[in-house]
Amino acid sequence: MSQPIDTHRTAKDLSPEELAAYRQRLDQHFQNRKVDEALLQRAWQTAHRVAAMLYEDFGVTQVAVFGSLTKRKSFSKWSDVNIVVWGIPNDKYFQAVWEAEDISRLFEIDLVDFESCPKLLRERIESQAVSIGKGEIYPVDRSQLIQDISDECPKIEISIKGIQKALWKIKTAPLKYRRAIEITMAKYLSDCYMGMENIFRQIALEVDLWLPDGSREHKALLVQMAAPYGERPPVISEITFGHLQEFLEFRYLFLRRSMDELDYQKTKQKAKQVSPIFDIIFKELNAFIAYLEKQEND
Repeated sequence: MSQPIDTHRTAKDLSPEELAAYRQRLDQHFQNRKVDEALLQRAWQTAHRVAAMLYEDFGVTQVAVFGSLTKRKSFSKWSDVNIVVWGIPNDKYFQAVWEAEDISRLFEIDLVDFESCPKLLRERIESQAVSIGKGEIYPVDRSQLIQDISDECPKIEISIKGIQKALWKIKTAPLKYRRAIEITMAKYLSDCYMGMENIFRQIALEVDLWLPDGSREHKALLVQMAAPYGERPPVISEITFGHLQEFLEFRYLFLRRSMDELDYQKTKQKAKQVSPIFDIIFKELNAFIAYLEKQEND
């Protein structure tokens, strides 16, 4: 009969052989884990933006990354971005920490002043540090983002065609079928905005490194796309922002209210606007793709 396993044992209770076996299993786990290349790219982008801020705003002499980000397979979405800095004035350290945290909401930034570190941490940093030079630019691969935007647009076009078909059918449909067509039309309208939001979320993640959250995250994301962010230009124009704001409000009503509360006249009005509005939106997205391609080639 097998002995029961004590699940409450700590490292102190394990023999040297058991500890060695545990470390081996843990190392094997990290070796077998698939690397999230997009996550790594976002983390390194974040580190480079923090480094640029530290050099420019605080006049530091050196910046480096250490910890799990330097080991690729050890880094996960739960990992911190560990950054060490040399030459920062003592009275500026906490201000630098706050500004570093403002650069990205995607990661926790752990900013360390090398001169203030205990000996063991210094030794760890010296063995792991990957330096980021002043003015150094991280080479970002935008091909996947461009592909994601390009893949989402045909899905939106399918919804637009569904709306156009519904507008045509409802003209001659018997009264008993009209409500079903109206609901289908409303769903397609909601899907159009959802497709745009999928694109915006990818841009916020990959380019801005800042994805809004909270009760007004959808509106905040739309506002973010209509404004320049960092070095990127606005993704959409102010006119498009106004149109999409109305579509966002419609989508909110569609999701929150019962089908019986839908106002068909408003649904029909929005449905007729979709095609010309999205013709402009697709042109603006193409202009943004051209900007991303130029960034890659520069």
